[in-house]
Amino acid sequence: MRILLDAKDLIGIVEHSRPIGVEEFGAWLRKKGAAAILSFTNVNDFVGPTFEKNTFLEMRVLLQRIETLPLAYIREGTIIANELREAIAAYREGREPAPLDHYVKRWDETAFWLNESAVQILVGMRLDDIIFMGRTAIQAYKRFNPGIKDYLRREIEIPKEDRWSLKEIFVNRMSDRFAAHRLNASGIDISQFGAWLWKNPLRCLGLRLSFEAHHVRLRDTVRPFEEGDIADFAHIAALPYVDFATVDKRIADLIGKVFRKLRANHPRADLSHKVFAKVERLMVQVP
Repeated sequence: MRILLDAKDLIGIVEHSRPIGVEEFGAWLRKKGAAAILSFTNVNDFVGPTFEKNTFLEMRVLLQRIETLPLAYIREGTIIANELREAIAAYREGREPAPLDHYVKRWDETAFWLNESAVQILVGMRLDDIIFMGRTAIQAYKRFNPGIKDYLRREIEIPKEDRWSLKEIFVNRMSDRFAAHRLNASGIDISQFGAWLWKNPLRCLGLRLSFEAHHVRLRDTVRPFEEGDIADFAHIAALPYVDFATVDKRIADLIGKVFRKLRANHPRADLSHKVFAKVERLMVQVP
């Protein structure tokens, strides 16, 4: 059993013993035969602006505490690309997409590398050492925040009468996804492929959940975009590939709306039983 904690819960347990301490949480995981999942996102957010504030010595102790837990590692940043790649192959062969495994052996492999992790050849590396060696990449994704904010603003400002339906957006922007993920879709009708994916969310469930959640967020004109939104959204695509996950209340409410929408026609796409806003509730309800 693999449990994906968001950064606030990882920080709460490891740094503040809230709602329980790391030793007690580790004992609970072992009793359940479970592992806590580290992702590129939750560890980056855990580390925070450590290198800007020159507080890495204090952070080393916390990272070493994390490694006392039974751990698994997921590469969440490539989930959608991998789903689409397998879906393209399945569509060409006239079959359903095969199950995917997005887990890797240690934390540096959770990052997106064009080739491979620069420290992959080094064995026996502790998490704190890996992070120190890769410190130039820590939180580098935040440089994209201004562009994402601008994109959200432009999307929100589209007049209602000029907006496509969600299905039209999903299908008509499929070629943009192929380009963004450098996927070869030669020989297939992209519109028909997009419609095929839309018909059954299970074919690319990480993509579909992220897409639906994004558009629920766009329709929320009350709450402004926050710096933490990018990190919070990063784990949504991973939900089909974990046993349980914690998210903050905002994301729990948002993804709950997505599950309610999908469950009528696609009950297996409803993963609400996996998602908890509080660690203590997860610990009570997990069998």
